Amino acid sequence: MRYTSPTDQQGRISEISLEMMPGTAHNSVPLVELRAITKRFGSVQALRGVDFDVRPGEVHALLGQNGAGKSTLIKILSGVNPLDGGEVRVNGELTHFRAPGDSRAAGIAIVYQELSLVPSMTVAANLFLGREPHNRLGVVDAKAIQKSTQQFLAARRFPLQPEDLVSNLKFAYRQLTEIAKALMGDVRVLVLDEPTSSLSAGEEEILFSAIKELTKQGVGVIYVTHRLQEVFLISDRVTVLRDGRNAGTFTTAKTDMATIVATIVGASADQQNSKAVSQKAPALEAEVVLEMRDVRNDRLRGVDLVTRRGEIVGLAGLIGSGRTEILETVFGLRQIGSGEMRISGAPVKRNDPLSAIRRGVAFAPEDRHVQGLVLDDTIERNTALPRLEQLTKNTFFLRRASNERAR
Repeated sequence: MRYTSPTDQQGRISEISLEMMPGTAHNSVPLVELRAITKRFGSVQALRGVDFDVRPGEVHALLGQNGAGKSTLIKILSGVNPLDGGEVRVNGELTHFRAPGDSRAAGIAIVYQELSLVPSMTVAANLFLGREPHNRLGVVDAKAIQKSTQQFLAARRFPLQPEDLVSNLKFAYRQLTEIAKALMGDVRVLVLDEPTSSLSAGEEEILFSAIKELTKQGVGVIYVTHRLQEVFLISDRVTVLRDGRNAGTFTTAKTDMATIVATIVGASADQQNSKAVSQKAPALEAEVVLEMRDVRNDRLRGVDLVTRRGEIVGLAGLIGSGRTEILETVFGLRQIGSGEMRISGAPVKRNDPLSAIRRGVAFAPEDRHVQGLVLDDTIERNTALPRLEQLTKNTFFLRRASNERAR
């Protein structure tokens, strides 16, 4: 795979190797076709007559802003949500999905962002979890599981070993294990929901290679992503949803980045450029709310950073360049070895998370589920955690105030 310079000044793809592209049979009968799909949740009309299909051996990207209807469409396809109107056809035949098992029986496999693996078990054990073969004595046939997994992985050229412990795998290989688990059985359509959201560039190539092998075998792939560069690397067609409607479907090789972006946001590229120019950046005399001067610690080597009130500052760099470490230092997860940091003009002397919260610093970490949330607790409890001082009186937790605040 080769990928350089995502766009030129006109928003066109500058150079992409299309070796990944499987050469879709565009005239074949769709593996799955959704026609005029509608779905309402109370007063919210989530889908308004959406059409979508995927054909054998193609990657069909599904794009749109948050709330455009992508997740709702996928849940209808997976059998999680019933549709209100329209129809679903599998291999041209009208089908009704009343539960996830119906979708799976029709050859549709969904891989969500949240992996459903058991880290303490091997790749082979995860692939056969819940459907382990038994010998004549009723004991799990470990040799049969090992052999079947080895054959399955080799046939699909997945870079995994049956005996690998999932907890020891890189995230990309865990994701491949999840995909392999989804593919066990007769799978015709694979849905990937934001598959590269936590992957490095090298790990993305592993995933893309696996997708290439699947499409060679005639599997249709629905690829949901917010990363537009990936769309031009991996997809044959692109469908954009906006406000629950079809905004456009494009042959990837015949469109460009500017067209896709304009379709997603609902305005022409010229309008978007004009809007961007008209939005003034914060004046240079605006109050400085964060300032770092020659900040150094175990990972930072002389960072200077200024952020003013009303301003969004982007941090860009390769993996390992220190972006996350800068944020962790601002939030007090990393100490300042030397240099100076000021928040709202006041020098930071004590640098720890509690002090940072008191100074008005909030941090949304990279791994939300591990570092940012207590998944077994309620939304109310999670929102209360950073503000326990304000929600406590005479050592008692103010439950009613916390609940009202969360609502």
